[in-house]
Amino acid sequence: MKRQIARALLACLVCSGPPLVLAQSTEPPPLVKIVREDMKPGKSAAHEKNESAYAQAFSKSKFPNYVAWEAMTGQTQVWFVEGVGSYAGIEAASKIANAEPLKSTLGQLEVEDSELRTGERTLIARYQKSLSYAPTPFNLAKAHFVWVDVVQVRTGYAREFAEWHQIEHAAFEKAGEKMTEIVYRVSEGAPLATYLIAWPMESLKALDEDAKVPWNTRDAMGEGYERHRQLNKDIFVSREHILFAVNPKMSNPPKAYVEADPDFWAKPK
Repeated sequence: MKRQIARALLACLVCSGPPLVLAQSTEPPPLVKIVREDMKPGKSAAHEKNESAYAQAFSKSKFPNYVAWEAMTGQTQVWFVEGVGSYAGIEAASKIANAEPLKSTLGQLEVEDSELRTGERTLIARYQKSLSYAPTPFNLAKAHFVWVDVVQVRTGYAREFAEWHQIEHAAFEKAGEKMTEIVYRVSEGAPLATYLIAWPMESLKALDEDAKVPWNTRDAMGEGYERHRQLNKDIFVSREHILFAVNPKMSNPPKAYVEADPDFWAKPK
């Protein structure tokens, strides 16, 4: 039941604002909510099948849309990501979770899904516009992959973390970096000062191209080069890089996404 309620909250909160992964504007929402599921080894196929049933059930109801990110690296996990306009949608979400016939459908799926997971975690994170970088608008309907840097910053080093970003962004601009960087700070569900730094991509070729951008050289960073190196040593408690593939079978995308990229989002009947 915990996971059923969490999924309902995740999807319903988007009612009060546009979701990050589903937004049609270039401005991300103020909050995102993420339900992270850790999977048992060898259960990915069964999990995908069960989550497809979730998505089908949601698509037949008035449930808002959501997108699933499936980890290609690191621990076997899936993130179900929704935009959040405010915390006010939580009350409405609890009502949807307990409304029939969806309640019974989700309850049965939860029984099956619980046998496939080793754990789960729910996060709420707040958009950090001043730390983000978007040289050109990115059509998130075309995001087939997402590269995420999960970082924990030492307590009291928020100003230094902002400086770290400023140095990098200046170097990005000088080197001609084209990738969009979206930064969120976790407010609930993780250790204090945890940030999610995400780069959406249409193809993994973007990483090949990004490797050719000499943004972290002395020439690009200039006087900030040594300061950036020192900040790397001083401000981080931990960093984890995760490469995700967006899984359309486990997602419930909006009609606009399917129309924008039907070959990717349209599911077989």
